[in-house]
Amino acid sequence: MENYSLESLPASDLRKRRITRILLLIWLALGLVVAGILCYVVSQAFRPPPIARIYVGDVNEYPANSVNLEYVNADFFDPTANRQVETLPLQVVRDANGNFTVFFARSTRQAEAILIPRTCVVEWDDSLEKFLELCGGAQWNRDGSYAAGPAPRDLDRFPAHIENGQLWIDLMLENGAPRS
Repeated sequence: MENYSLESLPASDLRKRRITRILLLIWLALGLVVAGILCYVVSQAFRPPPIARIYVGDVNEYPANSVNLEYVNADFFDPTANRQVETLPLQVVRDANGNFTVFFARSTRQAEAILIPRTCVVEWDDSLEKFLELCGGAQWNRDGSYAAGPAPRDLDRFPAHIENGQLWIDLMLENGAPRS
């Protein structure tokens, strides 16, 4: 049996080692490329969908200290009613300073929420200065906070934005705070 050092290896063994190293580097590079592609695919799969914006109306349509019922078309999944809603009933509230709050004009109780968009809509009553949902008897104050009835929480709302004199909402429902 012969002993070889690296310097004294036969040429064929040296060539095999070089080829092995080159193949190893190629496989490593391919592995890194595949790992990068997998990371990208997984990150895209778990990335939240972009938030859709819906046009509600022109700002000058809403006078200061007003509450207006609006219906907008949107393909929206209502988690309280556990179903798709094509027409969103909205209560657009504008305060004296010109700030907007847009409430989802349906009860926060599931039994009544499934009946929207045309029945059991939360209406504004000027004489009581409260939002009323007549199917279940729930009431909310102008700021959307719970006032009375079987509702489990404050009114749900959509984030409102003003751009170029137009009122827009993000289709990202913010649940009202639980009643205390």
